[in-house]
This record gives sequence, C-alpha cells and structure tokens, in this order.
Amino acid sequence: MNTKRILMALLCMCIVMVPIFSGGTKESTKSETVNLRMIESLTSPSRTALLQSLIDEFEQANPNIKVELISPPLKEADNKITQMLMASNNIDIVETREQTAIQFINNGWIEPMDRYVESWDEYENLSETTKVSITRLGGKAYMIPYGYYQRCLYYRADWFEEAGFEAPKSWQELYDIGKALTDPKKNRYGYSFRGGAGGMNYADMLYWAYIGDDQIASNDAAYFLNDGSTIFSHPKAKEALEFHKALYEDISPKDSIQWAFAEMVQGFIGGTTAMLIQDPEVIVTCQDNMKEGTWATAPLPIGPTGESHFPNGYAGWSMTSFSEHKDEAWKLISFLSGSYGNTYFAKNYSLIPIHATAADVDPVFREGPFAPFLEMDKSPEVFIHTMSPQQYLAFGSYWSEADRWYQKYLAGTVTVEEVLQFMDNYWSDAQEKEGVLY
Repeated sequence: MNTKRILMALLCMCIVMVPIFSGGTKESTKSETVNLRMIESLTSPSRTALLQSLIDEFEQANPNIKVELISPPLKEADNKITQMLMASNNIDIVETREQTAIQFINNGWIEPMDRYVESWDEYENLSETTKVSITRLGGKAYMIPYGYYQRCLYYRADWFEEAGFEAPKSWQELYDIGKALTDPKKNRYGYSFRGGAGGMNYADMLYWAYIGDDQIASNDAAYFLNDGSTIFSHPKAKEALEFHKALYEDISPKDSIQWAFAEMVQGFIGGTTAMLIQDPEVIVTCQDNMKEGTWATAPLPIGPTGESHFPNGYAGWSMTSFSEHKDEAWKLISFLSGSYGNTYFAKNYSLIPIHATAADVDPVFREGPFAPFLEMDKSPEVFIHTMSPQQYLAFGSYWSEADRWYQKYLAGTVTVEEVLQFMDNYWSDAQEKEGVLY
C-alpha cells in the first residue's frame, strides 16, 4: 500500500512538472534577443539618420529584435557589400540596386521572398509599378523597392519669368529656351548636362524619345527593336545622339563633360544653369539651398514621337540567403516597406513612394514640386518607364564603357558613327551569347 502511494505521488509530480518545464522553454525562446545586421548602399549622413529613426521605432515595437545598421562611405559601399556577401558575413538585410541585383541573384546571395509577399497584408496597397518591380529582376520577389528615382524637369522660375518663357514641353523647346538663356559672359547656361558617370542614361532617354515605343521590343530591355536588332542601328539613333551633343555644345558649361550627379545639381542650385533633369531627391536640395519662388518643376520634355521615355530607377531591401533569422528580417523589411514606414521615408528622402495610397495619406505627393510626377503618371502612354537591359550579365561592364565612349564623342575624338557601331556590336554580341532575356 505504501509502495502504491509513493508511485502515485511520483506520477502526479511528473504530470505537474511537464507543463512547467515545457512552458519555461517556450518563454525563454520568446525572450531571446535576435540580432539583425543590415547594410545600406546609397549612404549619406542625413539618409542614414532617417533610416536609423525608423529602425529605432521598429525596435521599440519589437523589443526582442535588435538591428545593427552598417553604413559604409558611399564610394566604397557597393564594394564593401560585395565583399561581405561573398564571405557570407553575417548580414541579414542588404540594400539592392538595379545595378547590383543580377549579380546578387546569380551568386545566390539574396533570398526570394515570395512566400512572405504572398501573405503580406499591405501588398494590395502597392502601386502597380511596385507590384511589377518586385519581381522584375530575376522573376521572383528578390527585392522590395523603397521608392522610385523617377525624373522631372527642374527650371529657374525667376529666369523664365524675366525672359517671358514657360516651362518647355518638348526637347526642342528645351534646347531653344536654353540657347536663349545661355550667356557665358554672365556664367549662365541653359542646361545642366551630365557628361560624366551616368551620362549614358541621358543619351538613352533621347534614343527612345526619337525612335518611339512601338518599335522597341521591351520596355524592360529597351536596347532592342522588334526585329531583334539594337536601337543603335536604327536611323533615328544618329539624329538623337547628334541632338545630345548639341545640348552639351550649345547650352551647357564646357566642364559639364565631366559632370555627374553632384556637379549637375550644384550647377543648378548654384545659379549657373537654367534647367536640370533629375530625380525627386533634388527637391529637398532645392528647398534647402534656393529661395522660394526661384525654382519650379515640370513634366519631362517629349521627343519627336510625342513620347517621353525615362528610366524609373529604384533600389530596395533584400533578405540574404544565408540569414539565420529570415522571419525577423522580413518583419523589419515589411515594416520599412509598409504604408507608414515607406511614406515617411519617401517624404523625407524625397522619393516617389511605393504605395498607391501615399498621395491620399500625405498631400506633399500631389502638391507643389511633386505635382508633375502625379501628372506624368496620369498619361502613361506619353510618359513611359523604360529600362536598359540590366538583366544581361553584359550590362555590368557596359556602364563604364558607355560613359567613356560618350565622353570621347563629346570631346570630338570619335565620330557619331563610331559610337553607334560600338554600341550596336556590344549589344548584338551580348544577345548572341546570352540569348533573348526580354
């Protein structure tokens, strides 16, 4: 009898202890701190501070997740990111750009996030552009964009009013007004030309505006025509490139052959140039450095086809394939990409936000200097998002090669025919080697 009582007592103790121990294990898992490491590419002190402020909010709402934000100097950032990804160096979230996406995907460094996106409760609020952009590169959800570097025309409203001009509606009007406003003796020029790094993008805009959307095989790889040949072999390509050179020679400062982003923006805000075509991030720069009423924005100029083509550049957040905390990484990405986080980031970083409802949430996106972007969005048959073929491996080395060739052309050391022949050969060879990727 005593033995039975002892056995019963031990059995009861086991029954009581099992849930206690089980519950204790679950509780310790919940309270365990997860450390995420996130690296950004397009760094600047103000942008890093903005991003950190959102991370701070995320950490307050998720006390068991701590985030380390790594912000290399801008010029070194992409190389630093590549080195860390190659080494699988304990990175959970990485800023991915159009220029780096294919490299990251082909090397298996970033994770498709389709299973997360499919159940994301904010997906339906995304703009149609964003829904396409999420899977545009690589065919899967490798990146959630954080905003768009769509372009518009900036112009000196005070100079225009003084001369009796209105904002140009076409490339030819831009040239004519720029010519009238150019006065080298006063160090005044009509246009902020980009002849340095990234200048190829401005030549591309002209090719597409002269050739027309109906002849381009794909807006996602717009160096190819419907028949498979390249745009550089089209008869209108020569006319477009000669006009590109006229913008430089006739209405732009001579040293703009070396200008990249910073120099062309400085030329405008510093009072040297009357017009600038750039991304929305320049809005904040103008607001901080120019008097109210001295500048304004307008839709992009259209070409002889009645169309305006422009790259709708973007970057975004990706999850690394080797992250050990993918669920937590997605939690941060979805917070930054949600309506609140993204609208706040886009407004303060001056980008086109990813949510279709952003203009309803904040009037800044439908008024003032942002208004032309909304106006262009209402006429997608005229203002057309068009991309160079960045899904090709050949694009990686093309970027710097093209800028070099255009600079030689602007300097007069090669002819228009030689430039177009190089471009045509380059992309014909790329398509032959890699196939049709559009």
